[in-house]
Amino acid sequence: MLGLPIAAALLAGLHGMAYAQSVPTSGAVPTLAPVVVTGVVPGPALWKVSKGDHVMWVLGLTSPVPKNMQWQSADVESRIAASQALLKLPSLEIGVHTSFYRSSMMPSARELGQNPHQQSLRDVLAPEVYQHWLALKAKYLGDNHRVEYMRPILAGRELYEAALKRYGLVDDDGLEHVVYKAANHHGVASINTSYQLLLKDPGQAVRSLSDTSMNDQPCLGQVLDALDKGLAQTMARANAWATGDLATLRSILSQAQQDSCLSTLDGSQFAMVLGIGDIEGRVRKSWIDSAEHALDKDRQSFAVLPMHELLAPDGYLSALQADGYSVQAPDQ
Repeated sequence: MLGLPIAAALLAGLHGMAYAQSVPTSGAVPTLAPVVVTGVVPGPALWKVSKGDHVMWVLGLTSPVPKNMQWQSADVESRIAASQALLKLPSLEIGVHTSFYRSSMMPSARELGQNPHQQSLRDVLAPEVYQHWLALKAKYLGDNHRVEYMRPILAGRELYEAALKRYGLVDDDGLEHVVYKAANHHGVASINTSYQLLLKDPGQAVRSLSDTSMNDQPCLGQVLDALDKGLAQTMARANAWATGDLATLRSILSQAQQDSCLSTLDGSQFAMVLGIGDIEGRVRKSWIDSAEHALDKDRQSFAVLPMHELLAPDGYLSALQADGYSVQAPDQ
């Protein structure tokens, strides 16, 4: 299967925002932003999923995290070394049935990331949202003309990452790379749990995408609202992960509202062009199927999941529990 990096780049933006964002309810935001932790930190303890004598250790990840922290990952690495398999994060991959298509006729990643019909953010956003955008853009991005023609979800990501840098946070995949590197070092098989979407006619799909709306204006609005609050709760969540404060993580994540970035794709014209329906459900099922296969096959395995999927009452681990597996949180 050949990857389709152009469309995947857009979807990576969506999934990145969804992974990083959790928007607090109006009454839950601290009045003063916490100081971001630095130095050596323990990170959170591990969840245990088991059936009989087979066990899977699960690490919850969050993003962003403090930029200047050093994660003490020795316990995680020792668990990985004793495992037969490592399950990677749930994700979406886009590919094609054939290895031959004319990439020279495809829109570029930059073109696909721009609004259809050369529209600017002024054209696609409600006037009050656009004024809100301009104020925060001036604060975090300065005189950046290029971003004015990005799709709202990607403009939001650019703004969000600039704000994180200002507050001493970083939104990257460094934590998971520590885990994946440990598996590779110890010869542990890494299992790709992604849902794979195959396109029969990638050329037509991608050309159509360049003229298709993602209905992503609410996602940008959510980012603007979060930045208005100074990212106080985002910093508190990052600190809680770094220090292994599970009680605070539970409290923060239980107060998060529905994520507009997460729901951008489902039901949109963009999804219809790709032939996607219930993408989050498909990604979820692919990971759970992989986890149950590992639990049935391997005496010990290791997995990583977004922290909210470990703590949510309807998260991935609750699905495993419903299927008869024992799930034990670190504080139980």
